[in-house]
Amino acid sequence: MPRTKRLEPPGALHHIMAHSVEYKDMFRDDEDRQEFLRRLEIGLKKTGFQCYTWTLMDNHYHMLIRANEKKLEKLMRGLNGGYAQYYNNKYGKRGSLFQGRFKSSLCQDKNYEKVLIKYITLNPLRAGKVRSLEQLKAYTWCGHGYLLGIKGALGEKFQNRQWCLSRFGEEEIEAMDNYLAFLDDNYVENSPETAGQLQPAEQAEIIKSFKGRESVIGELEFVTNAFELYCIEKNRKHRETDYPIVCKNAAKMICRKHNIGSVDLFRRGRQNGRSRARTEFCHFLNKTELIPLTVIARYLKVTISPVTRMIEIGNALYREKKLVSLL
Repeated sequence: MPRTKRLEPPGALHHIMAHSVEYKDMFRDDEDRQEFLRRLEIGLKKTGFQCYTWTLMDNHYHMLIRANEKKLEKLMRGLNGGYAQYYNNKYGKRGSLFQGRFKSSLCQDKNYEKVLIKYITLNPLRAGKVRSLEQLKAYTWCGHGYLLGIKGALGEKFQNRQWCLSRFGEEEIEAMDNYLAFLDDNYVENSPETAGQLQPAEQAEIIKSFKGRESVIGELEFVTNAFELYCIEKNRKHRETDYPIVCKNAAKMICRKHNIGSVDLFRRGRQNGRSRARTEFCHFLNKTELIPLTVIARYLKVTISPVTRMIEIGNALYREKKLVSLL
């Protein structure tokens, strides 16, 4: 069964998580944890990705990562694959260490990143690794200590402390105070298992990512736009590098069908042969060849609005059977 594509707009923020097969320990000692972080540091430098916060548990880990134009796989293949090879060699194991592919949730940069920072940071508290927020400051295997500027805390070589704290305030001291207050908000001391718990909608998205489904955390408009882009990416028939060739070939076909010159396709007109040709050109590229609106608009040297209108007209003509497929 083919793997589903991930939601990966360039420069997006992602909550990344992976756990071991049957939830067995994937970190048996501190040497293992150090090795994983060493590989993470190398991978971040190679890809140019940013890590804002992270937590290592016994059988899984969490990270908040900002990618760039590269895909997450560029980091994760070397990180998980390399660590699994190290682990199997060290312990004389064979087979998979991780339960399937790593999981990821696309995150909106508007307060939701703070929610995930809290969720990831308080994982050791929910799991009983520490008993209080005060003890969490001394927990070695998460980014909390480094964010607080604790001497010797891990994260200095790969964690973007400045960006993370900037979510909570402009000045460092103010930001750290606000960060700690945010972690403490709604924390019930006698119920640490609920610390940093997500809202139902956000938790549902994390669960979806566990199941290998597309996951987005953010406001409705952000989620809707993300899934629209995902559908285009998932269903596209052509590589982006081939878009100009597809547009050029479609233009030749349309011009030949309507008996107009190639330059006529770029001329605007109302209720004439050129107008009908442009309408059919836009409709064919978008509906048959699945070319994005921005690409069509760029080819015709117009904005997206007229392209959208021409496609709507094409849809109406198609329903009335006045427009037939060119294929």
